[in-house]
Amino acid sequence: MSTIDPHPAADLDIREQIARIDNLLIDSQKKQREFHLAFWQVAATLLGGAAAFFAGGVAVVKLFGH
Repeated sequence: MSTIDPHPAADLDIREQIARIDNLLIDSQKKQREFHLAFWQVAATLLGGAAAFFAGGVAVVKLFGH
């Protein structure tokens, strides 16, 4: 006659909790990478906009003279 061991259910619960913690850590790291990437995207956009504004100003001065 075989007996049912209650410990596998506890082991499964612990494994599930560890998997959830791992998923939370991975999600947190992903969001942190996305935040840093977004910062550089904004910085590059602002730099490009400033360069275009400067180039437009130079073109106006060259075309119409001052």
